[in-house]
Amino acid sequence: MLTLRNCRLFDGTSMLTGLHDVRIEGNLIASVARHDGLATAENDVDLHGMTLLPGLVSCHFHPDNAKFTYAEFLAGDRLGKERPPGVMMALAIRAARALIDTGFTGYVGAACAHNIDAQLKMAIEEEIVPGPRIRPCSHHIGTTGDNNDSRKWWQQMVEPGTDLFADGRDALLRLVRTEIRNGAEIIKLYASSGHAIPGHRGTRNMARDEIAAIVEAAKGRGVKTRAHVCEKDLILECIELGIDVIDHGDETDEECIAAMVEAGTFWVPSLAFLQMLIDNKAPDPDGATARAHANLYEMLPKAHRAGVRILLGDDYSGGSLPHEAGSYARELPLYGAIEGLSPADVLAWGTRNAGALLVDAPARTGLVAPGALADLIVVDGDPLADLTLLQRPHETLKLVLVDGRLVTNRLPPEPLPVRPRALVSVSG
Repeated sequence: MLTLRNCRLFDGTSMLTGLHDVRIEGNLIASVARHDGLATAENDVDLHGMTLLPGLVSCHFHPDNAKFTYAEFLAGDRLGKERPPGVMMALAIRAARALIDTGFTGYVGAACAHNIDAQLKMAIEEEIVPGPRIRPCSHHIGTTGDNNDSRKWWQQMVEPGTDLFADGRDALLRLVRTEIRNGAEIIKLYASSGHAIPGHRGTRNMARDEIAAIVEAAKGRGVKTRAHVCEKDLILECIELGIDVIDHGDETDEECIAAMVEAGTFWVPSLAFLQMLIDNKAPDPDGATARAHANLYEMLPKAHRAGVRILLGDDYSGGSLPHEAGSYARELPLYGAIEGLSPADVLAWGTRNAGALLVDAPARTGLVAPGALADLIVVDGDPLADLTLLQRPHETLKLVLVDGRLVTNRLPPEPLPVRPRALVSVSG
């Protein structure tokens, strides 16, 4: 048993008034109460007014995408083949550690090569390496000749990288079921292009019955789906067919928002990638990137007010979006600066909303509440007053607990040892 005492508390929705004590038993939060002012016991930690909150969750994460450049992507090179599989797993282990070191205690995969998500989750559960709670993703699922199929047709690989391609209902059913057998707990499909970037916009990748087949195969195995999609008509089609997560969704409008609310769809707008393109003055000959960026600034407050479950997460890889401690937290002030959104709104995207995707009921995370999984962080400061705190984690991030076990401790003097941890047997 461990009690974290005398802390400000953001519970996944709002900052509670006054100071609180949070008691942890095993891997669960046992109680949340007003600070009682009593002397602490041996396993109690006085946080002296620091802020305790749920660990953040990145809901669009490519752990092995660390050496692939935007130029290579535009040239049609094969993502997931830039290094041997063992080296790419090493990159994923490093990225998982960078997440923990930023205060992110979980991630939902958005596709990987070589089934790395599922294997990394296994290694963490077996205490071979430290890392966050993971909902493993499949490879990218696409179709022959689509936006992600290599335009260098003479360089097709016998062994795939991040992308797998199949055509027709039966082939896609088989492919999805194979990915689930290999450990995927969410299936990523390429319905169309994702962001509005040159050369990757306006083309349908999959027929309607192919998208429906993927959803059918996944739901039949109790697995979620996510769609890489940009255009409005295909966003609406994906929602109608039962896709759980819309990735990017640059052309989202009020009609799409209403459909997401009705269906309970999650949305990962991944604005940091578009912001990176604009900041780096990437080519935008028809202005599509700028229009998409402006549209997201307009739509995100509307979607939040309507009740869409918006999530954090983006295409971190290298260059301007590196897999480094502090890097993932750049999304917080980016979204927090949008008129109509508050710091509490954005923190809730990365905690309460994200927890609902990371683990399946009855398990809960992303909340500080009795019965929730004890995935928690402590920061020195008020994240509602300064959303940049976790961009300086070595200064501000003092404790990280995953599944009730301490994996980072920067409180002087150390009150408890940092121990290995194993996840309980819940989805995600």
